[in-house]
Amino acid sequence: MTGAGPALHVVIGTGGTDPLDGSKFATRSPGPLDVIQWRTPTGTLRTERPSPALLHERLWETQPVRRGVQYPNRRNQHGLYFWPRTGEHVWYESGLELASLVDLDYQGQAVHIAAQPFRLLFRRQSPATYHDPDFFAVHANGDQVVYDVKPSDRITPKAVDQFAETARICDAVGWRHVVLTETHAQRTANLEFLRSTRHTRCHPPTERLEHLLSVFDGARPIGEGIAMADCRHPALVMPHVRHLLWHHHLRVDLEQHLDFDTIATTTGRSTPCCG
Repeated sequence: MTGAGPALHVVIGTGGTDPLDGSKFATRSPGPLDVIQWRTPTGTLRTERPSPALLHERLWETQPVRRGVQYPNRRNQHGLYFWPRTGEHVWYESGLELASLVDLDYQGQAVHIAAQPFRLLFRRQSPATYHDPDFFAVHANGDQVVYDVKPSDRITPKAVDQFAETARICDAVGWRHVVLTETHAQRTANLEFLRSTRHTRCHPPTERLEHLLSVFDGARPIGEGIAMADCRHPALVMPHVRHLLWHHHLRVDLEQHLDFDTIATTTGRSTPCCG
């Protein structure tokens, strides 16, 4: 037959093969067992069984399973978040996903991260048919983590079934599965305020860095500390303080309103955050 696209055949159990369309994602498993589908950077659609062999696949380089549709008056927030550890942008499709990415960035453990990385097709007897996790990350300690992001009031029985089946597949592979919901509202606002100074351009010069760490060594209000660092132009010091807070050289209570009266103290971090 001419004009037909390539077909991908996957062995399912011991009873032979079932065909899968090699050009698009399926919406249910082609047989009685779980499978995972993803699209490689070159556009090839791959289908594999969940197994520890997937730990060696570069799944943070996959193309997204889907992209949100752009239309007027869209209620949810779409966009791209710059991931500094790879120099690439990560797609998000809600304000909560953006807040989750900001928090993961601040925590500093996730090195590689990809949005909508693959599709999980659950075995036939499962209460759910398929699921597209929101993020896949590889952490600095080697952990591979599948993240789902969901507002707590939208975790319905259907979502619970999807998450339970997702966790089961993650166990079979060796991934961790984490469901992220809302964090403390003040923490979210504080991290949003700090993140604009996470970049190298806000890193203080060596002399000022040492001075700031000395100033805050005994814990003091931020306003007092920046005045001690530069009594003539304290406003010029604030981006440096925010940068050191983001990179964990300084510590505050992020669940309290962040202002000049906030008490900051050094953390004792010895490794540099940037040059």
